[in-house]
Amino acid sequence: PEVTVFMISMLPIFELRGSIPIGINHFKLNPVLVFFISVVGNMIPVFLVLLFLDLITKLFFKIPLLRKLLEYLFRRTRSRSSLVEKYQELGLVVFVAIPLPVTGAWTGSLAAHLLGLKFWKSILFIFCGVLIAGVVVTVLSLMGWLGAIIALTVLLLLFLRKAMEIMNVRKNNKINKGTVR
Repeated sequence: PEVTVFMISMLPIFELRGSIPIGINHFKLNPVLVFFISVVGNMIPVFLVLLFLDLITKLFFKIPLLRKLLEYLFRRTRSRSSLVEKYQELGLVVFVAIPLPVTGAWTGSLAAHLLGLKFWKSILFIFCGVLIAGVVVTVLSLMGWLGAIIALTVLLLLFLRKAMEIMNVRKNNKINKGTVR
């Protein structure tokens, strides 16, 4: 079970947001142990991404399909990293700490790299964000079903907010197109 928790914490998207609930609620492991294993596992890809992204990018850009995939990933990361861009290291902590899909250590590492933040500062501030996210996810996991309901409610509210923003943009675009004629 410990190895499974460790491996899940290293996966993009799942990270410790997936490994902690599984370790605590499925495997019934000690929450302190799960937290420690998940934080360590979540930080390993951070080092690899920050150290080798330039090399990987150069190699992948030689293959058209992989180039398109990386360009999409970089575009998506840049579009979601305005917080990091605006507040630099503090923004990086907050971006990584928010335990939502696509805001973890992997994306934080990409954002730090793409924005040219220094290696060791990036490591430190991503680590702080991972610790905060780990505490939040651990507390929610220890709350059992109530924690799951809270997490799902927050996700639903964020989804609805984003849907409303998209609808307003489309509505404004239609209005603007109508007034131009």
